[in-house]
Amino acid sequence: MQTDRQRILEALGEKPLKVFEVMKRVNIRSQDDCQSLLLKMRDDGAVRFDIHKGVWQLACV
Repeated sequence: MQTDRQRILEALGEKPLKVFEVMKRVNIRSQDDCQSLLLKMRDDGAVRFDIHKGVWQLACV
């Protein structure tokens, strides 16, 4: 079974997504939980946030 972290990486691998789109694709109910996980992943260097477009994407893109 995949973790939320793995599902987020898989979803962002297809295309950059906004927080609510990530929540829908990964099935996370709480926006705070989703943002917290995304911020931890950003600190680890796995994802990045494009402030101009307002989307999350893989860091290697």
